[in-house]
Amino acid sequence: MNGPDRHLVLGTAGHIDHGKTALIKALTGADTDRLKEEKERGISIELGYAELELPSGTRLSVVDVPGHERFVRNMVAGATGIDIFLLVVAADDGVMPQTREHMAIIEMLGIPRGVVTITKTDLVDEEMVELVKADVEEFLSGTSYADTPLVAISSKTGSGLPGLLGILETAAGESKAHEAGGPARLPVDRVFSLKGIGTVVTGTLWSGTICAEDSVRVLPEDLEARARSVQVHDREVECAGAGSRVAVNITGVDKDRLVRGQMIAKGDFTPTYMVDARLNLLPTAPTLKYGAQVRFHHGTADATAKLMFADREQLAPGDSCYAQVRLKTKIVPARGDRFIIRSLSPVTTIGGGVVLDPHPHKHGMGGEHIKRLETLERGKPDEVVSLLLSEARPGGLSFGELMAASELPAGKLREILTDPETATVFSDQAGELYFHPQAVTDFNDSVLEALARRQEDSPAEPSLSLDRLGKAVSLAEDSRDFQVMLTALAATGKITAKGRRYALASAEARLSGSQKRLLDRIKALLDEGGSSPPTLKELESAAGADKGELKLVLGLLVENGNAVRIKPDLFYAAAPLDAAREQLIARCRQAGQITLAEFRDMLGVSRKYAQALLEYFDRTGVTRRIEDYRILRKKAGI
Repeated sequence: MNGPDRHLVLGTAGHIDHGKTALIKALTGADTDRLKEEKERGISIELGYAELELPSGTRLSVVDVPGHERFVRNMVAGATGIDIFLLVVAADDGVMPQTREHMAIIEMLGIPRGVVTITKTDLVDEEMVELVKADVEEFLSGTSYADTPLVAISSKTGSGLPGLLGILETAAGESKAHEAGGPARLPVDRVFSLKGIGTVVTGTLWSGTICAEDSVRVLPEDLEARARSVQVHDREVECAGAGSRVAVNITGVDKDRLVRGQMIAKGDFTPTYMVDARLNLLPTAPTLKYGAQVRFHHGTADATAKLMFADREQLAPGDSCYAQVRLKTKIVPARGDRFIIRSLSPVTTIGGGVVLDPHPHKHGMGGEHIKRLETLERGKPDEVVSLLLSEARPGGLSFGELMAASELPAGKLREILTDPETATVFSDQAGELYFHPQAVTDFNDSVLEALARRQEDSPAEPSLSLDRLGKAVSLAEDSRDFQVMLTALAATGKITAKGRRYALASAEARLSGSQKRLLDRIKALLDEGGSSPPTLKELESAAGADKGELKLVLGLLVENGNAVRIKPDLFYAAAPLDAAREQLIARCRQAGQITLAEFRDMLGVSRKYAQALLEYFDRTGVTRRIEDYRILRKKAGI
């Protein structure tokens, strides 16, 4: 996609005083040095921003980064989300230390393409320009950007600028459009207030969209906020898409709680202290030992971290390995994110890498960990999804959780999830939940085994409660995973549910002779008791039964509808309870209300029974108590 709707970010790179800011001003007319100190010292300290519209109509969001070695941290923050780099080398200076460090950062961040400019050509002769070109080409030959186009320009005279615009047009045309779908992440690089507007945060939108009035989260603190309005380069828009330089007017959070390094997000993102990653060390870096401490830069955030290698005790310069990165403060990563590592002292860029698992379990060295990380790094998309679902066992993952964990485009992920060998999907009111097929098989087998064992051990009561079933499959009874799988299993007809108890569909309560006689005896006692049935203690005494047997037969009587539990120690036969309900409704319809004493006299029972019945009818929605009397609820009076 080309044209005005395309969103790409162009980022400068290069040594201090090589003319980055002057070049951006020549291209866009904007002075990106906005701080008083920057004006006084003639150098960029903070990030600067501008917009460059190419002849085709494609708009490039330009991020101008500082070149001074003291502000490389700010450079890393500015490189977040860059699509095209613009390396600036002064014709009167050549390749310098920050030129090399900035290019190392660009390479570690995997920025796909760029352009190199030789600036300040008005200060030197043609021979010097050619020498600097040769210097730059030799330098780039040792990087993955050896074929990067190079153009000599003068920001002062305008020489070479048309050619530069043409090269940028080509680079923009070759750049891949950002994935508009998926959850939104906006790394915050600036926070400020505007009179009459309020708090504004800016950044390059990594993924998804942010629209006016969206509910958002400020991570890692997990603060709830709202995007009151959204702008792209001072133009208010309804929605900003991935790849845009975005300014969001944030409400619901105090300004002093917002800082660079946070993430404005929508979707299933969870902050973490730990990631598994592919780690690459620069050839100029020192050897790192297992557990080495570094400064870890991710997006606009940075944190002290320890590097725990998965297969070695130390990492040599220019080498690469899998590592678990353990951080002192939380970040908000996703699979595929790039990061930079810098030494603590002296402070210099020593490497970088890519996040393979944003939420790993803590682990050390071992072949099984390496094999898993190889799948995450080089496996086919369906293999990655299968691994993620397998590791969620015995539970499942939502589509949003799978998107965040896999970093696959929505369309590709949905295609993979239609394969029954990769995923099994169940739906409920909350949406779809995806499980590894083996997880479903294991769940069903465990439930059926538990119910079969229950039927064998307790033929008189072959059902199990939800909490007992949950323990059998290692899932909480109130978890969504457990509920959707149990509902799906019940839909197959293999199990049946009565209330919150489950049994095999083939199961029937099989009572022993003494149990059958006890059931008949208890039923008769409740029937004979009518509106004044015996209490639990009286039933136990009258039937000569122990509490366990009595509880069993009462449960069966309730289950088959022959008895109703009014209180923990009081059961009614169904017929007298129905009669009491009908009398209550008729009296309330006639008189509009009824007191406890009137209800007692109407049934001819003691106050104890009348009160227990009225409290039961209150709970079951027949009546409502107002002071000392009851009235019918509307639905009961129909």
